[in-house]
Amino acid sequence: MAAPHPPQGNQSPHTERPLRVYAEQYLAGQPLPVGVVIDPWDPAFVAPDGLPRVALPTGWVLIHPTDWVISNRFTGQPSEVISAEEFAERFGPGGGAPLPEEAT
Repeated sequence: MAAPHPPQGNQSPHTERPLRVYAEQYLAGQPLPVGVVIDPWDPAFVAPDGLPRVALPTGWVLIHPTDWVISNRFTGQPSEVISAEEFAERFGPGGGAPLPEEAT
């Protein structure tokens, strides 16, 4: 993720509140997050069978273990998929299982 650009002119940083979303982490052996499917039938999306994916407004996205599926808090529809690192950066620590290299 690219570093944010510094303010220009008279701009100052502001925090959008409340930033509330529904988030669900994809972990092996756990139920699939809302909107995630294993084998959808969509001729526009060609991917190896058996990989989990989710339909976002921008198209199909493959998800990997420890990825988070972020959903709109009003509609419940998935809106983006982010990594565990980006989740911790945006929403703080304590949101799910540690990454495999952190588990040792």
